[in-house]
Amino acid sequence: MSLHEYCRAMDSPMTLLRRANRGYQARGSTSLARRGLAFVRYCLFDYRSYYLYTEPVGPYADLNEADFLPRVDGFTAMIVSSNEEADELEACGLTFRAQIRNARRSLDSGAAASCLFVDKKLAHIGWAAFTREGQKSIGNPPFSVDYSNHEACSGGSWTHPEYRRLGLQRYSRLVLLRFMLQKGIRIKRAATAKNNPAAEEIRREYPLGLWGEGRYLRVLWWKSWKERPLSPAQLQTDGEEHG
Repeated sequence: MSLHEYCRAMDSPMTLLRRANRGYQARGSTSLARRGLAFVRYCLFDYRSYYLYTEPVGPYADLNEADFLPRVDGFTAMIVSSNEEADELEACGLTFRAQIRNARRSLDSGAAASCLFVDKKLAHIGWAAFTREGQKSIGNPPFSVDYSNHEACSGGSWTHPEYRRLGLQRYSRLVLLRFMLQKGIRIKRAATAKNNPAAEEIRREYPLGLWGEGRYLRVLWWKSWKERPLSPAQLQTDGEEHG
């Protein structure tokens, strides 16, 4: 469904203070102190490790969309690839930029959002990036993507807690991959944190090509990213862990 057809038929200092106040009221001073220490540590130091995947997009053209429909009535699926389209969406009462950090920047940077709404509430969003700046804006680490050679990447997936485990991400992913096909993309690349169980559930369902690992390190303003292919033995071991 296009935007036209449908219409016809995170942070400033004050925002952080408001969040801190809400956290204090909801969880008390001990929890707030722990969160504060974690935030300070993050400001000083950040280390993350990822699995790296590559996947051909072509096979998704022949899949039956009915097999991917979520278990939710009255949902609306929409691809949004510009802030102009997002403005049209909001004129119809469907909003997402106010809820998703960096959404406006991402749309301006060469990324597109696969949005699923239920009763005009944003139930799920997933991103595809078609430029290096778009990749950064959706929160992906700087893993290798050859944007000049029909490659793109995905990331930044989020589902509203009320609608989790109902198949929204699975359906949104199909919509996003088919949009990539329309743009001439042949290969999709992605990264998942090694300690992300939710992402691993998706990996088990799809034949994603695990090929390597990446490591991100930041100390104050200094940043480092390294990626390397996994050996056949490592691929077998990691594949068994993912299966």
